[in-house]
Amino acid sequence: MAGMKPKIICSQCGSALTRKDMVCPSCGVVVDWEGTLTAVDTTSQSNTQKKETRDNISTTWSSKLIRKTITVSALTIFGAIALIALAIIVYAVLVEKRPVVDVAQQKASQPVNPQMQLPSDIQELENSVAANPDDMSLTLQLANSLHDRLIYDKAIPYYKAYLMMNPKDANARVDMGICNKEIGNFTEAESEMKMALHYVPNHLFAHFNLGIVYLNEGNLEESNKWFKRTVALDPNSEVGKRAQQLLTQHNSQSTKQE
Repeated sequence: MAGMKPKIICSQCGSALTRKDMVCPSCGVVVDWEGTLTAVDTTSQSNTQKKETRDNISTTWSSKLIRKTITVSALTIFGAIALIALAIIVYAVLVEKRPVVDVAQQKASQPVNPQMQLPSDIQELENSVAANPDDMSLTLQLANSLHDRLIYDKAIPYYKAYLMMNPKDANARVDMGICNKEIGNFTEAESEMKMALHYVPNHLFAHFNLGIVYLNEGNLEESNKWFKRTVALDPNSEVGKRAQQLLTQHNSQSTKQE
């Protein structure tokens, strides 16, 4: 719809004028054509205002849409971070609840080759003894080598094999008794020491080690008895001196207790 034509308005009273009016028909004032006002097309002005209103509404909705988009994006980012954090927590809980495998138990469950734990010279001796089972000198050498390396449990079977053929060897019996004592077989250790004394009554190391066996068993009285016999046999030897030290310690402890 086309807009209305502009109106010429009296500058004095605001009445509508036409170009032929020399004076205002309402107030009679001489029309000053330079000071007259032209009324704006109200329809055009209304349309302009409506357009501005629509533009403002459009701008407002655009701003709201942008803010909503930003909010949704932020929520998406925070949601992703929350999911990652949750995944980390769940993983940590699962790892914590995972059954722990004891290292010793794991090693025990794996097949072990006993020869792989032995030094190369011991393995060579074992191979020689296996190839020459009747050579008792090799058997005793292997037993003594295992004893010296503190591999007591493996030394005992070779001492036994040797002593079956050489039962009167007191030194071998004492050594086998020491191996038994070291692995906690005190009864066997005591038996071997006494058997050594049966063949060699004044065996210094058999006396001393019997004292050690009884000391490990907690029998202090019997232990001191054998230490005294050791000192009596040879007080100046290293074994005799050690026996005397133990006796002095035991006497000192007994005095304190009294």
